[in-house]
Amino acid sequence: MLTGTEGLLQLLAEGQASGTAVLIDLRAVPHAENPLFRQSIVALVDRFAAQFRPEIVDIGRFAQVYLFQDRSADPFIAKLNAVAADFADQHMAAPRVGVFRLPAEGAKLAAQLRKAAPPAEKQAASAPPALTAVEAQQLAAIHKLATYEQVLAGADVSALIRESPVWRLEDGFWNLHFSEVTVAIDNLERAVGTPLRRDPWLLQQISPILDRRVIRHFQHEHARLFRAHSINLKCVTVVDAVFHEFVRELTYDQRRNLIVELSVLDSDLTEDTINEAVDVLRLWDCRVAIDQLSPRNTDAGFLPLKSVDLLKLDITRLHVDEAGRLPPLPDWMVAFGVERIVAVHPHDDQVIAACLALGLRMIERRDRPPVPAERRMLPGR
Repeated sequence: MLTGTEGLLQLLAEGQASGTAVLIDLRAVPHAENPLFRQSIVALVDRFAAQFRPEIVDIGRFAQVYLFQDRSADPFIAKLNAVAADFADQHMAAPRVGVFRLPAEGAKLAAQLRKAAPPAEKQAASAPPALTAVEAQQLAAIHKLATYEQVLAGADVSALIRESPVWRLEDGFWNLHFSEVTVAIDNLERAVGTPLRRDPWLLQQISPILDRRVIRHFQHEHARLFRAHSINLKCVTVVDAVFHEFVRELTYDQRRNLIVELSVLDSDLTEDTINEAVDVLRLWDCRVAIDQLSPRNTDAGFLPLKSVDLLKLDITRLHVDEAGRLPPLPDWMVAFGVERIVAVHPHDDQVIAACLALGLRMIERRDRPPVPAERRMLPGR
């Protein structure tokens, strides 16, 4: 078993390496300096290699060597040629591939490793075999990720920001309670021309980037936090240094006006990750909301409700029955406090009335909800 570049160089110097070494260098690939994009390509290539079981040696951040001793490297190399052809079709520089027959070409490989440069020896041109449907889909996803990252890098963040008001019923009138600030995914999709919400993998990869863009927006717009605003962040973002640097610059009042929404649909959500994120938010005096809940969540599970300020209930897919009622709230939500639950995007007056019948007093929607019927019927109105 080798231990990095030095171990491989020693093996080459002693003439003990045999078989075939395949060197892959990502330096010329656009966006390779972005760890997220680079790791996506490496993970794909590693999946190709797994069926052949080579020994893999990391060469810095941008290169890897795959050592084949007992098996032919030709099928793996054919896959890499297909990847290169796919990158060419996207008008992108492909990963560079060098093939070295050992021990005869050990000196050449050692020279390439020492220079940490793309291999000088080029592969003979040949028609690459077709990728499998799964492999082609994985490559397509990587290209989409690169496109989104390119757009986000140059986009005016203010053009991607959207506010969604949350209204609270007080004394029969709907008053603005706070506003949720999000990246307008539909605007972003139109700018790129590639769907994002229908691609779970792509959305998962791009979410941390969107989190950083929202945080950057607030860093340049501190005045927003003169009143309450909420932002959606992944748990991993909350514990990241980027968030710490942001809240450190805020005053106490601004931090209290910041509500961070943590989604129960976050693919990385675990009891440990959410507890760690909530601890960070409490340390910085921020308020906490749990987002994208449903009445079908009959059990609170590991949610740290004692440290949570608000719950957000997605009712967009719920329908009122013939009596004009929504499904009842789970007992744990009622115990949490219906006055602290936000109904997200009720679509018409009947649904709003059903929300009020459940005891809900906060609604998130773009327009101010209508005054409740009983208020309109009061004398003098």
